[in-house]
Amino acid sequence: MDKKILVERFENLLDYLPERIKMPLFALNPELKASVQEIRLRAGRPLTLTMSGSQFFVCKGGTYMLPRADSYFVTPADLNDCFLKLCRHSVYSHNGELCEGYISLANGHRAGVCGKVVLRDEKIETIRDISSINLRIAKEIPHCADEILRYYNGGGILICGGPGTGKTTLLRDACRQLASGRVGNCKKVAVVDSRGEIAAVCGGVPYTDMGSTADIITGVPKAKGIEMALRTLFPDVIAFDELGDMSEVAAVTQSFNSGVTVITTAHIGSLNDIAKRPPVSALLKTGAIEWVVVCRKGFNYTVKRAIEFDESERTVSV
Repeated sequence: MDKKILVERFENLLDYLPERIKMPLFALNPELKASVQEIRLRAGRPLTLTMSGSQFFVCKGGTYMLPRADSYFVTPADLNDCFLKLCRHSVYSHNGELCEGYISLANGHRAGVCGKVVLRDEKIETIRDISSINLRIAKEIPHCADEILRYYNGGGILICGGPGTGKTTLLRDACRQLASGRVGNCKKVAVVDSRGEIAAVCGGVPYTDMGSTADIITGVPKAKGIEMALRTLFPDVIAFDELGDMSEVAAVTQSFNSGVTVITTAHIGSLNDIAKRPPVSALLKTGAIEWVVVCRKGFNYTVKRAIEFDESERTVSV
């Protein structure tokens, strides 16, 4: 993505911060602004930024890998101010998302929220006494999925990796390319965007480039969204983020049996961890996945056949 756009996205996110925290971040040089992946606020602790997977502390003299006496410390009042701005001063209207631990923002950004979880009848009712907020900056990297799609011949794709390794970014670009005719004809891509992190839909319009023939379903559990897509959209491809449970595996199986390709992501560290994640292991056994992509920090990823894990690895850096 163009550096100017990355800087603009970073600066737009600063509007959610109190002035005391906003100003030192706004004063950072453009190179740093373009590199920031996360802004983290923790009550009573230093303000930190995530860049290239590492933590940096914001100080009056710049950014450093260790805290200093001149670090900017976040107060409970700062957190409360930020939280109310994220909710647009209407906490109730965001309570459904808060029960899942996040708030969706414009342009695909997302705020992770930590605090006191309030339970009612063993179900999460809300989150109070906010103790930390993680502002995650959504980034589009056109053509980052080129090497993945070089293998694409209609089979399913599973993109795996740990947090911050670019799974969602790769998924988004794969959807965009398939729905833009960059891999054969334009594919009808149904994107089940439960958390609004893939397409950043606002008022029905996606604020990330999803291609010309993508249909976006938001605000619905993934398994239900897959079912809705199959029944009403007649897609060539169904895409969703973060495979979670066996109900989603069952929905993918239904898609596969209906002749619809699935592209999804999952949290694992390496192929050796697949057996430790029953939904991921079960998904591979359905036959719906032909290629497995294992992501590492720095946008390094390995593409392997799902049924041939002993095949020589192909490592690609983008």
